[in-house]
Amino acid sequence: MTQPSPEAFDARALEILRSGGIVVLPTDTVYGLHAALSRPEAIVRIARLKGPREGRRYVLLADSVAMVARYTASFGCLSRAALARRWPAPVTVVLPAGDACPEWARPTVAFRVPDLAPLRALIRSLREPLVSTSVNAPGEPPLATVADIARRFGAAVDLVVAGEETRRARASTIVDACGEAPVVLRAGDYAWAEETGGASNPSK
Repeated sequence: MTQPSPEAFDARALEILRSGGIVVLPTDTVYGLHAALSRPEAIVRIARLKGPREGRRYVLLADSVAMVARYTASFGCLSRAALARRWPAPVTVVLPAGDACPEWARPTVAFRVPDLAPLRALIRSLREPLVSTSVNAPGEPPLATVADIARRFGAAVDLVVAGEETRRARASTIVDACGEAPVVLRAGDYAWAEETGGASNPSK
């Protein structure tokens, strides 16, 4: 089912996510397959769609740094204030997982606060992070249009929400903050520049 709505994430998407369904949503980078973090049955469905890969990890999308804090043990070598200055942005940060994270997400968890206000509003209404992964088959690039997504995955997901087709087509930058200093694991659609002063404070 495709819902042509340029930037609207309505009650239907929220209902599906709460009931354990999968929704394709535009993000601040590429389209993604999404499920509520608390619905393992939906996450298993996503894993089947993406195909087998040992040690597969997913990005968790949050509406704010405050939500990230609920699911992490610390902000690693960064500070809460440092991340608040960067987010929302297309940058994913790997942090130590907290007790609220499911076992499969530990010992580290990758979080992003997306630079797309309707998506953050949906997550805020859901009251928990979204599990997110690009819409593509193993070894293939992410699909960039609703038509391609519907043709390849439409029958296997519960809703496809259309976004602007001119949206960024690059994946997010990934930064590991679990060590003594941040390390860029993947260069993407965000230029990470080291801050000076206070970046080593791991407190929340």
